[in-house]
Amino acid sequence: MQQSHIIDVHTAASQKWDVIVVGGGMVGAALALGLGQQKFNVLLLERQHPDLQWNPEAAYGARVSALTRASENILKNLGAWQGIESRRYHPFSAMHVWDEATPSEVHFSAADMGEPNLGYTVENSIIQAAIWEPMIQLPNIKVLLGEQLEKLDLQSEQACLFLKAGSELKADLVVAADGAMSQVRQLANIGLETHDYEQCAVVGCVKTEFSHQDTCWQRYRKDGPFAYLSMVNNVSSVAWYLPTDKMQWALDLSDSEYVSALEEASAGKLGAVTEVAERIAFPLVRRHAEHYVKSHLALVGDAAHTINPQAGQGVNLGFLDAAALIDILVAARERNKPIGQFSVLRRYERWRRGDNALVQRSMEGFDWLFKQDAELKKTVRKTLLPMANNLTPVKNWLMSQALNGREALPTLAK
Repeated sequence: MQQSHIIDVHTAASQKWDVIVVGGGMVGAALALGLGQQKFNVLLLERQHPDLQWNPEAAYGARVSALTRASENILKNLGAWQGIESRRYHPFSAMHVWDEATPSEVHFSAADMGEPNLGYTVENSIIQAAIWEPMIQLPNIKVLLGEQLEKLDLQSEQACLFLKAGSELKADLVVAADGAMSQVRQLANIGLETHDYEQCAVVGCVKTEFSHQDTCWQRYRKDGPFAYLSMVNNVSSVAWYLPTDKMQWALDLSDSEYVSALEEASAGKLGAVTEVAERIAFPLVRRHAEHYVKSHLALVGDAAHTINPQAGQGVNLGFLDAAALIDILVAARERNKPIGQFSVLRRYERWRRGDNALVQRSMEGFDWLFKQDAELKKTVRKTLLPMANNLTPVKNWLMSQALNGREALPTLAK
């Protein structure tokens, strides 16, 4: 493969960029691709180049995302969806939620909503590779690999990024897409509101005795939720939530012990677990940046917010951030406004910060209701879940909001 998109640090420092995107994961790469398609001159900083070669026999990755219709539209409009289709992905058509402590359950069906599916489960590495493929074809997007940041200066007429190697990069706008522990956010002295859920998520893919029926199965347990997310070839992605002090215990289980624990946690819903792949675990923390923007700086994705991953909304919110920022920057350019101007970037913050906060709190409310720490909650669930299951219009509206997003969608999400 031609590597003309990769440049060295001296070449990068010799140019003035419209936008420097720090972080080439799913959200950062989507933002870079969208801006490149809008003829912005973009430099993407990333630690290492993702593997774009595809082997259909490759083991399933541990990290998986459940993509909404809005994310599907964004990736299709960016020209990245075909890269997902040519690799591995799976549409799921139903969700089934039930409670360990009561006989209550809720079932969501795409057919009831007149939708072809409720979303797609895709490995994160596949999403990233599918975005990078068209991104590196654009001559106005260049990639700088492996460089470390040391300092950020936003005080002048442009942003200046100082690298540990001694070079200085200049742009009208720097975008932090460098994840939950964002170095750019820290260098910009942007504070963070945090809340430790005191839970961890154990994730990885497994094969089961019975078919998942293209359904995502979620069981609320005393220790936390357990979910099977349906994937291709009757594989399911596990999302197993536990108290944080059990994280190392879960990682240290032998494969046979792990299989037994999964079968118990799922109440044997899909029968025996017949194959297991790599598993990883991470603590769950809500983070929300106190500000999304400063002059010449914007935060997107996990650099701006992390969320309880129960409903799989994390990367979907990040894609909406990226698409909204693209709309804002294109509109500013059309009005001959500097794209790094604070008043321009504030429009992006007003658009996205409240929506992200609403989704964060909604997920927490759901988590609170299903925590089995009070008899009153059990009584509420026993009443509420059957009612919700029978109120089809309300149930379908809730699922439509999750699938399609709320109003004021960015252009790429339509």
